[in-house]
Amino acid sequence: MEFGEGREGVIMVSEKKRHLATETVEAQPPSKKPLEGESAETMLKELGEELEEEKAKSADYLKRLQYLQADFENYRKRVEKEMSDNRQFGNQRLLSELIVVNDELELALREARGSNENPTIVEGVAMVHKRLQSILSKEGVEKIQSLGSKFNPDLHDAALRVVSDDEEGTIVEEIRQGYTLKGKVLRPSIVKVAENLAERESKSEKSALEEIGDNE
Repeated sequence: MEFGEGREGVIMVSEKKRHLATETVEAQPPSKKPLEGESAETMLKELGEELEEEKAKSADYLKRLQYLQADFENYRKRVEKEMSDNRQFGNQRLLSELIVVNDELELALREARGSNENPTIVEGVAMVHKRLQSILSKEGVEKIQSLGSKFNPDLHDAALRVVSDDEEGTIVEEIRQGYTLKGKVLRPSIVKVAENLAERESKSEKSALEEIGDNE
C-alpha cells in the first residue's frame, strides 16, 4: 500500500508540472513575425536614406575642404607676392643708389679724359665704371633711349621747352639719363623738348579754319 501511494503521488506531481508548463506557454504573447517582403522593403528604404545622408555629409566635407584649399592657395600666393615685393623694393633702392654712383663715375671719366690726368687713374676709374654697368645690366637695369624720340610722360620729365625746327614734342637734349628695371621705370630721364613755333602756328590756323567751317 505504501508503494502504491508513493507512485500515485509522483504521478500527481508530474501532472501539476505539465499543467503549469502549459499555462506558462499559453501566457506568453505570440511572436509577431513580419512578412518577408515587407521587412526587405523597409530595410532597403532605411539603407537608402542612410546612404543619402552619408552622401550629403561627404559632399559637405568636400566643399569645406575645397574652400580651405582655396583659402590656403590664396594665402600662399599673397605671402609669396609680399616676399617678392619686399625683395624687389630692397633691390630697387640699392640699384637707385648704384645709378647715382654710376653718374658720378661717368662725370669723373669725362672730366679726367678732358684734362691731363694720369692715364693709369683714368683706366682704373673706367674699369670700375664698366664693372658697375655690368652689374646693373645683370640685375635688369636698362637705359631709357630718349634723344630724338617723342616725349613720353611715363619715361621722361621735361625740364625745358626749347624752340627748335624738330617736330613738336621731340626730345632734343637729355640732361640726365633715365633707367628702367625689368620694364618698370627706375628713374625717369630729364630732358629738353622741342617747341616748333611754325608747326604750332600751322595747327592753330587749321583749328581756326575748322571752327569757322563748323560755325557756317
